[in-house]
Amino acid sequence: MDNQLRLDHPSFWGQLLMVGIPGPGVDAVARELVRDLKVGGVILFARNIETPEQVWELTRDLQQEARAATGRPLLLAVDQEGGKVQRLKAPFTLIPPARELGITRTPEEVELISRQVARELTLVGINVNLAPVLDVPRSPACPQWHRAYSSDPERAARYALAAIRGYVSGGVIPVAKHFPGLGDTMADSHEVLPLALSGDAQREADLLPFRAAVAAGVPMVMTAHLAVPEWEERPATLSPVALQVWLRRRLGFNGVIITDDLEMGGISTKLTAPQGAKAALVAGADLLLICNNWQAAWETARLLAADASLAKRGREAAGRLQLLRESLRPQIAELKAVQEYFARRS
Repeated sequence: MDNQLRLDHPSFWGQLLMVGIPGPGVDAVARELVRDLKVGGVILFARNIETPEQVWELTRDLQQEARAATGRPLLLAVDQEGGKVQRLKAPFTLIPPARELGITRTPEEVELISRQVARELTLVGINVNLAPVLDVPRSPACPQWHRAYSSDPERAARYALAAIRGYVSGGVIPVAKHFPGLGDTMADSHEVLPLALSGDAQREADLLPFRAAVAAGVPMVMTAHLAVPEWEERPATLSPVALQVWLRRRLGFNGVIITDDLEMGGISTKLTAPQGAKAALVAGADLLLICNNWQAAWETARLLAADASLAKRGREAAGRLQLLRESLRPQIAELKAVQEYFARRS
């Protein structure tokens, strides 16, 4: 249905956006984003989460709005990595930091934990987990140190693949991040644009886990706001070299490329979210992530709709997202099942 929309209309381009919404319910802003802009996905943060029952109701209501507007379900995402980066707190399963898992647990145990987390996410209607992290941090000075499984590329790959298997078997779409690897950085892309410091144009250590994940069929990959001088000066999120030459051609990835949040400092110090979104789309990204400013989502869609040269790229991205959204399972859990499950965990 979405692809029948006119390319010069913002709602065609809305399907390429994953956005944050203001609060724990479907208010006027959330309804407008889903019903009128026809966004392809919604990402949930602490501001959207109160109890398992409330999350179930929120996702149910969002999906009802989406199906009425487009005939297709939304991608409903959350960052549930573990450690400091997990939006859903108790009574949901709490995940240790990836670094701790890589030291104290086996890949088989990580797969089991990931499956358990995925089942809880699906129970409350969340179908995408923005995890696992595939970065290979070189030292504790790297901001990704605690979020990554290991500083050994092969070990990091084994644990990441185990997590991916667990999420998939539990019914959730996993997202391998952050391509092409933030492990050789010393700055935080939330604040500034980090520089890749390894000097390796082939990025062998950093790309090994991504090669393994792509070979294993991971359906989504998230970009990093990272400058690789050996490739080009633009951040990987905005770089055709990173996304088209390396991720698509050399690694052979055919799934959905999602950007990291376009409001992060790694992009926003130079470009507005709409400008960054346009550059990311041109570079090869399919799903454009805007986590906080819902007005920027509308501005992005209008900016894309005004540029006829984006038609081919827009149709390509929309096609990939359509296939992914059509593959989603409908929410089948009853509220009573949610209440009973989490009552046992309390």
